[in-house]
Amino acid sequence: MTERFQVDLTGMVDLLSRHLYSGPQVYLRELIQNAVDAVTARRERDPEAPDRIRLTPGRSAAGTPTLEVTDTGVGLTSDEARELLATIGRSSKRDADFGAGRAEFIGQFGIGMLAAFMVADQISVISRSATPGAHPIRWEGHANGTFRVTELPEATDMPVGTTVQLSARRDTGHWLGHDTVLALARDYGALLPFDIAVRTELDGEELWQRISAPELPWRIEHVSTKTRARALAEYCEQTFGFTPLGHIDLDLPVAGVSGVAFILPQAVAPGAGGHRVYTKRMLLGPRVDRVLPDWAFFVRAVIDTEALSPTASREQLHDDELLLGVREAIGAQLRAWAHTELSSGSRLAHHVISIHNLALRGLALTDPEMLDLAAAILPFETTDGPRTLAELRERGEIVYTTTTEAYRRVAAVARAQDLVVLNAGYVYDAELLGQLDKRPDWQVRELQSADLVHALGQLSLDREWQLADAVQRSRARLEAEDCDVIVRTFSPDTVPAILLRDAEGEHRRERDHERTQSPDLWDGLLDAFAEEAPSRSRTLVLNDDSAVARRLLSAPAGAVFDAGLHSLYLSAVMLAGDGLRARESVALADALGVLLDSALESPLPDHPAQENPA
Repeated sequence: MTERFQVDLTGMVDLLSRHLYSGPQVYLRELIQNAVDAVTARRERDPEAPDRIRLTPGRSAAGTPTLEVTDTGVGLTSDEARELLATIGRSSKRDADFGAGRAEFIGQFGIGMLAAFMVADQISVISRSATPGAHPIRWEGHANGTFRVTELPEATDMPVGTTVQLSARRDTGHWLGHDTVLALARDYGALLPFDIAVRTELDGEELWQRISAPELPWRIEHVSTKTRARALAEYCEQTFGFTPLGHIDLDLPVAGVSGVAFILPQAVAPGAGGHRVYTKRMLLGPRVDRVLPDWAFFVRAVIDTEALSPTASREQLHDDELLLGVREAIGAQLRAWAHTELSSGSRLAHHVISIHNLALRGLALTDPEMLDLAAAILPFETTDGPRTLAELRERGEIVYTTTTEAYRRVAAVARAQDLVVLNAGYVYDAELLGQLDKRPDWQVRELQSADLVHALGQLSLDREWQLADAVQRSRARLEAEDCDVIVRTFSPDTVPAILLRDAEGEHRRERDHERTQSPDLWDGLLDAFAEEAPSRSRTLVLNDDSAVARRLLSAPAGAVFDAGLHSLYLSAVMLAGDGLRARESVALADALGVLLDSALESPLPDHPAQENPA
């Protein structure tokens, strides 16, 4: 008797292939999962039962690619075949004969068989149940939504177990090819503890290539730690394609999680890559996210879990409270390793610190003890060369800039004046310094303009009197730019002027610029923040050691002085790493024009006449 599936099979297959699974390749994982569950169920009844699973790629008489998956599992009766294979989504874990609610089972018989329709038009299941007196059966399903269950004649030589036979569709034959099946079987089932093999023909001889391992790689006993480290490095090369700097064991027995994290030999960006996760030793996914803390991007991990819940596609993990707890516990183990190893001064510690200092900075933000370690071992860019925070602390107060642009603006002058400034413009650096600033035994603050001004050389009283008029004129000319002008001496003398500013002054400058450009937009709101008599947000420091600056300061009042001052000011803006606004670009061009006109014996005409070609 022919019977109907209890779903629209075509629609379900389309739903699975387009929205649930990442691709048709998962069909083999589902079939292997079904076989593993069947073997597990039988061994629950009979611990001495065989645990073989065999995959046989081939072709039909008509040349159609085929695949057989045979297991020595518990088998199916005719009633179980109808219930588990035709009621799509019925879980083997819920079936009483298979052990209701048992955590040992991985997949779902119905869903797994449905996934096979992504690559096959026809599926046959031949099975003999371990139940005494049960007849062997054949279940045949077709892509048109029909299936048939037939009881076969009793055959005394038919072993207990199940064989699933697939016949490929025209457009999916490559998924059943030998090389593809072998690669997928190795990928999904390499860590399964059962005897799983793929049939291979070599020089006309039939061979069985075993793709599974009896023990997890990180739990294999070795004669020494060096031998184990070498074996795990080889496993990492085979699995991830890189030779690790080292490895970190991960073990959470309470959560049923174990594995190993491999330290990358090169720096990577945060969020790059993922981790290889197995559930009950079956591959869940090669790039699973959120299983390790975000800051742990300096490692790639292989993890097996007995307790974490997979999503419906069984290619990611549910981001639930249990995963959150596992993630925090793994983070604690990584922190413990870092604290012990990185403070040891070993060769591995040196490599990890030099390559993965960014990740270690992120780690330091998560734990006070790691912050102490980071302050002691991690190098930071300063005007005195690479220094640790602990070294800077010994000198007294730590002064830093929050952006790399601000650091580059002052670095040359600060270095010449023996002022140590730290560049905290890189990822995590400003946050780390902010954490240390909260501690009473640390003195940390952001660089202010006054710090550099005080470090610059003061002029003599006579020289200040000589320059008083020029400085006053300069301040008046740059009032519109919200920029003050002072004269100091500093090295190098090739820099005629530098621009100093602090964060608060720049914030006020941007606010005032916005209020000026759009007075109606804010309806006077920004006016409430304007100070009645604010100090200027920028300071142009003219270098009295520079010949260019001295010539400007000695120039008489007039257009040339104004043009020279604006040229130095705008050059200092660009030296500070800022781009010029359109208005400033026009002002620079005008100033250069005035200077060129002054330098020439006769001014150039505004619109030079073109020569007549005739």
